[in-house]
Amino acid sequence: MYKKLIKPVLFLMSPDFVHRATVFMGKIAQSIPLVRWIIKKWWRYDNSTLEQNLFGINFINPVGLSAGFDKNVELTPLMESVGFGFETGGSVTLAKRTGNKRPWFYRLPKSESIVVHAGLANKGIVNIGRKVKRNLKRVKQTPLIISVAVVAKTQKETCEDAIIDAKNTMEYILQHQLAQMIEINISCPNAGDSQPFSEPEMLDKLLTKLDEVDRDVPVFVKMPNFPKLSLLDSLLKVIIQHNVQGVTIANLVKGRQKIKLSDDLPDDIKGGLSGAPTRYRSTMLIRYTYRKYGNRLKIIGVGGIFNAEQAYEKIKAGASMVGMITGVIFEGPQVVGRVNRELVEMLKNDGYHNISEAIGAWHRE
Repeated sequence: MYKKLIKPVLFLMSPDFVHRATVFMGKIAQSIPLVRWIIKKWWRYDNSTLEQNLFGINFINPVGLSAGFDKNVELTPLMESVGFGFETGGSVTLAKRTGNKRPWFYRLPKSESIVVHAGLANKGIVNIGRKVKRNLKRVKQTPLIISVAVVAKTQKETCEDAIIDAKNTMEYILQHQLAQMIEINISCPNAGDSQPFSEPEMLDKLLTKLDEVDRDVPVFVKMPNFPKLSLLDSLLKVIIQHNVQGVTIANLVKGRQKIKLSDDLPDDIKGGLSGAPTRYRSTMLIRYTYRKYGNRLKIIGVGGIFNAEQAYEKIKAGASMVGMITGVIFEGPQVVGRVNRELVEMLKNDGYHNISEAIGAWHRE
């Protein structure tokens, strides 16, 4: 019904309007227990085959919402009802950020992609934290990951200022027990041309400062969607020297030169590419990371997941969990339950009794 009736109507509207309307309606829906129950009955799929425990945290299934949709971390109860196994909210900063000038989004329907140019807009962690606390009583079994952006607020601020901002944001999250995990977003490709923390030396400075924070929750680093494995490896060598438990692979595709698109994309449309154009490269980056550092780092696989087969590819490449956004926009919210249901069938067909047995399976073939 979504793809034949609802999606065609939504795609006639501006993506910015649809995003704002979805968040607004989502907050209303999740405030009504009966509505949450109906959504859960319609879409959610649970099966013990998909359960796993990572870092002492129980994940009911491996399919989560990636950072970038629920920018102010307002929709965790709704995401649980829909059937996500976890949510990554944000990315957030210490103080409010207005983001880039709208529009933030540009659809590429034939390419199954969205150009994202939001620029890390969020209401600031103090404001966000209050909402997270209020929603906790509605969330029963869905771990929350909060993504922390490391980016200067203005052009006058230095990288050192951005590091302090990220450290203070992390400390606030920990002090107020807002999340079960923290993700450090070093690679937002829609926040400007400069990504200094995608360089090994600056990443080392950032993580050295964050190591000073006393914490008992896992920390992941969200990686750029590098075109070359050598660039990825240069950062991974830094990461394993620090108090980091995993990596999220990978962010949006920034460079468009070698990306084949089925839609016209005007030069004046700025931003990174999500969805299908990120799929193959992110899977290869996951595969490399697991092969080199799988005994040291857990992986959340992100990029171009629209169905269970694509999710399973990332799991077999080495991802312990996977994240979706664009796939949900194109396929509808029911895709989450469908992916989980079909993952169970794929696991059974391959002779696995639990999702954890399939992680990194490509490396054992």
